[in-house]
Amino acid sequence: MGMFDTFVGDVVCPYCGELHEFQEQTKGYDCLLSEFYMGDYIDKGNANYIYTFDWFCDKDNSKVFDVGIAIRKGQIVKFLVNEEIEELKNSPLEVLDNIEDGLGKRLLYEKVCKEANGQPREELKFELNPLPEGFKFVAFGVEWEVIKLYRQKKGFRGLAYYYEIKSKEHGLRIMESYEHTWYGDQISIITLEDAEKYKSVYFD
Repeated sequence: MGMFDTFVGDVVCPYCGELHEFQEQTKGYDCLLSEFYMGDYIDKGNANYIYTFDWFCDKDNSKVFDVGIAIRKGQIVKFLVNEEIEELKNSPLEVLDNIEDGLGKRLLYEKVCKEANGQPREELKFELNPLPEGFKFVAFGVEWEVIKLYRQKKGFRGLAYYYEIKSKEHGLRIMESYEHTWYGDQISIITLEDAEKYKSVYFD
């Protein structure tokens, strides 16, 4: 199949009326496994056009509809559905304004921070491991404290340390700290409920 990039965004299903996450691969760009969100500049040619795909209702896969991605001066500015696509095709794309650069990624990260579940942007140097009980650090914009180290495990990403941590805002979480071969030091923070789904990873 080869390399590709992926469009990611939210669309309102014309059948059930609910918000669905749209993800579709494209080979129309650099094919570097990039993810394109609302507000991303993806076309260096500064072009205006609509990229269209078939999509389906999450509740009934037999119900298919059209999704259009409006590109304005090289930037993803809107996700369109069915008649919206046709209406915009009959109008100059200049009717759309450019939006905040990286808007989709910012909104996604704000959601991740609110849930405190995922990979924070803050760094925690792998060389500091193992972290002692009571060690404090910042992730997702809030302060966390290490409760205990309960596991070390070597896997395909190298050595990883697993901790119970807590914050005033979010309570208890599990943190995995590992040294990634390609991307450098990384930490992941997940809820206890999510950790229970993958016991072989997070628990002995």
